[in-house]
Amino acid sequence: MSDQIKTEKLFRWILFTGILTGTIDILFAFIMNYHVPAATILKFIASGLFGKAAFGKGAEMAYYGLLLHFFFAFAWTILFFLFYTKLLDLLKFRYILIIIIGLVIWTVMNLIVIPLSKIPPQHFHFINTMEDIAALILAYGLPITLIANKFYTPTSLN
Repeated sequence: MSDQIKTEKLFRWILFTGILTGTIDILFAFIMNYHVPAATILKFIASGLFGKAAFGKGAEMAYYGLLLHFFFAFAWTILFFLFYTKLLDLLKFRYILIIIIGLVIWTVMNLIVIPLSKIPPQHFHFINTMEDIAALILAYGLPITLIANKFYTPTSLN
């Protein structure tokens, strides 16, 4: 198989996985915060770039929030998908990798990305944190690990 075909195949698998992880994650956000309108959740995401201005009237900022959400979903998907085999060699067990992916995403997003954004500091709540980590494990760790494993099996590369 040529390198171009392998690259195209990898792109399609990552595209599918990124759409899937981003969709699962935003659905979890909507479900876990069912009392908050979806547009407000998306505007909260947009507020990372636009600050308080994101909460103005109109739907534009909700669209920016959805775009920003999927940007991060694809970034995480690409990162873990491309390094899947190295991480699996390091950790030895897929189920540990599933958990590690969720923990890494929560840690980086909550201890680096969000504090550097324009989102005001949030109060720490242990139960909410555990729920958020569990959601990330299910939204990213599980699908990325299962799909990357399928992609990297010798039969799928042919």
